Amino acid sequence: MEKFSVDGLVIKTGVTGESDRIVFILTAQRGVIRAFAKGARNTKSRLHAGTSLFAYCAFTLSENKGVYNVNEAPVKEIFFDLRSDLERLTVAQYFCEVMLKTVPEENSAPEYLRLILNSLHFLCRGNKPVLLIKSVFELRLVCFAGYMPGLVACDVCSEFETDVMYFDCLSGALYCKNCGKMKNVPEVSASVVAAMRYIVFSDFEKIFSFELAEDQLAKLNRLTEVYLSNCFQQQFRTLDFLHSAT
Repeated sequence: MEKFSVDGLVIKTGVTGESDRIVFILTAQRGVIRAFAKGARNTKSRLHAGTSLFAYCAFTLSENKGVYNVNEAPVKEIFFDLRSDLERLTVAQYFCEVMLKTVPEENSAPEYLRLILNSLHFLCRGNKPVLLIKSVFELRLVCFAGYMPGLVACDVCSEFETDVMYFDCLSGALYCKNCGKMKNVPEVSASVVAAMRYIVFSDFEKIFSFELAEDQLAKLNRLTEVYLSNCFQQQFRTLDFLHSAT
């Protein structure tokens, strides 16, 4: 039996037995780990808080023949304020669902963990638009996964910027005003293109540090949302709920 310690974020929980939990933990060292937490549904259990959704903990886990168990789960951050706002809570749940469906198990994933922790932090603070946080999460995530869109210049003529450009949400290609008008792909403003470039090419510490007009932010959000879904060929239940609730 192997016993080890790892920092991780609970991105999904389930129930088993009378009082046990199944938790899916996103870790930097081993990607997503599925583990059992005995008695964790009991409110008096020392594992109760640390095995709840959004709990970021210093886990001690044991592994035997591919089965993981939670031994200790001291909490580092619980992101409790997410529960005070339905939209932010749903977006946080969407982030967790995306991670669950896109991060490979047993693979190193430090950049994924860092991205979702920072995204949840900004959702809790409430000082940035939800759609900005969501677009940053979606676009930066696809870059981590190897689907960086071609935003440097027009895919046909290499024109860097025109007042109107076009973005292909299937291929990730960018087109200038002249090359894109016959492509049957979404039209985007120069400000949205600039925001996408900023998210993709900025240092990680700066990716949330930009502003965009509300109408342009909505357009950016639609592009990043569709592009992520196309890249991973996935549909997300929490995203459907978000659309119905907002």
